[in-house]
Amino acid sequence: MIRVSVSPREVLVGRCYRVSLERLKQFPWSRYVKFAFLFGSAASGAPARDLDVAIPAVDLDTYSELLGELALWLGMSEDYIDLVEVGPETPCPLVLEALGGIPLHVGDWDLVFRLFNVCQDWEIDARKLQLHETLMARWRK
Repeated sequence: MIRVSVSPREVLVGRCYRVSLERLKQFPWSRYVKFAFLFGSAASGAPARDLDVAIPAVDLDTYSELLGELALWLGMSEDYIDLVEVGPETPCPLVLEALGGIPLHVGDWDLVFRLFNVCQDWEIDARKLQLHETLMARWRK
């Protein structure tokens, strides 16, 4: 099950920008992506080095336009925004962390649930099969 984090009202980013979560949610995400989730330290409300925002994979032009428009919308440098593309090829720990963050926009919950559930199932199987322990033992040899 996707957990929705308790959201802060405002985040301090890069020691110089105050970002309102409400302003971030009001951005016209649907022009660019099917979903956007705030995750990482900014999602916890703690001071953050940058804003980590999970989005589905998009082409380079869309990515660039989204990054530029979001920076203008928030009145901050693009250097403090990290758009992280999440898709079927993304490592499961990152998918689970990103999609477990604060939903900023979700236009396709089916896509989000598919990505999340596949990775959640993988994590459960990995624990049952002790994959991490097995890989670490092989690495130590």
